[in-house]
Amino acid sequence: MKKLYEVRITFDPKDYSGEVKSAALRGEFLFYKSGLTGNTDETGMVDCEEKFPPSAYREDLDSIGGLYYEEMEKTEDGTYAVTLKLPAGVYPYHFLVNPELEEPSTDPRFAWNNMILKDGSKKSLKDMEKAMVCGFTGETNHMICDPKNPPLAPTVTGAQRNSELYVGAPEECVWLPIEDRSKAGTVTYMSYTDIDGTPQSIAVYLPAEYDRTKTYPLVLVSHGGGGNEADWVSQGSINNIMDNLIAAGKTRESILVCMNNSVYSRGFGDWDFAKIADNCEKCVIPFVEKIFNVSKDVADRAFCGLSMGSMTTLYMYMHRTEVYDYFGAFSGGIAGGKYFSLENPHLQDVTLMIGSAEEDIAYNEREIGVPPTIRALKAKGLPYIPYFTTGSHDWFCWPQMYAYFAEHVLWKKNKD
Repeated sequence: MKKLYEVRITFDPKDYSGEVKSAALRGEFLFYKSGLTGNTDETGMVDCEEKFPPSAYREDLDSIGGLYYEEMEKTEDGTYAVTLKLPAGVYPYHFLVNPELEEPSTDPRFAWNNMILKDGSKKSLKDMEKAMVCGFTGETNHMICDPKNPPLAPTVTGAQRNSELYVGAPEECVWLPIEDRSKAGTVTYMSYTDIDGTPQSIAVYLPAEYDRTKTYPLVLVSHGGGGNEADWVSQGSINNIMDNLIAAGKTRESILVCMNNSVYSRGFGDWDFAKIADNCEKCVIPFVEKIFNVSKDVADRAFCGLSMGSMTTLYMYMHRTEVYDYFGAFSGGIAGGKYFSLENPHLQDVTLMIGSAEEDIAYNEREIGVPPTIRALKAKGLPYIPYFTTGSHDWFCWPQMYAYFAEHVLWKKNKD
């Protein structure tokens, strides 16, 4: 039976520079009934039939992306507070100052903003177009991270919109912080010069007790469309996943590098994969090799990513087998188009994991869907490891996918 934790979240108006008339908590505190039956290349559902608020949580539900909204009560000391009962996990959230609501939006531009309230009803923020133009910094519906729990994103390009709530223990959820802090690795944000001659930022994870006399395998990790180099740390807890798996002896000590690939975009959903590949090979990897003792053996290199980063991973898989030996494609496919090619004879020799969540927008029949890409691999007789999880196109799916990749896929060739 899953343990439920009572969590009290507070907001102090003294931490906000403007007038506070009211406040609300908004975050990904929703649950759904999973229908996951195993690994498949069939088309999944784009959206689940029903999402439940924390007040309706029951044992057979799993976390899923989507917005939950609850008004915070003003306490006697002037702070605002809300109490939730939640199972173990990592939950993105933020505060809304002086929120104003209206009926759910039917405008496809703003439907993503529809929220589920405590009683199960649905509402939207008022004047969404106006709120978006001002970046949610107006006098109403002002969105802020939790001042007492800021996101782990110290770089300019790595700015995050959510704080992360950690609930439970790492034995319940592997992406929670490791309890023995002496076994926690480090994350450092570093600046390097990219292929355009422009300073860019990367996040570098080093395992606990990094030893300069040892050689470590290297994993390059990509965010998705509109993301940046801080996403996998702030939202994906990838450092916590590595800490827990390494401490349990379930994966090798490795160095991880998260880069910002959004800067090589010709528009949302149109990354320059070839340029990203060149940047990684000519700039990122050489930069890391100069500073850290990473292996230069292709067998010790991996590339993985989510959504657009998954498509980037598949580009690397199809065109860069001489650079990486392991590939993890999470929630994105390339089954056609100018980048698609399965003619590389070395595809028989590398390791590819591909999959998505069952309620994922990438679990569909588009060329960039996961099922068509899997069927293309099958038709060519190419080896691959399918993996499907609970959740949707969200940060409940991707940590599960990376954790499986790190434990069951990475560095397994000729090891088992």
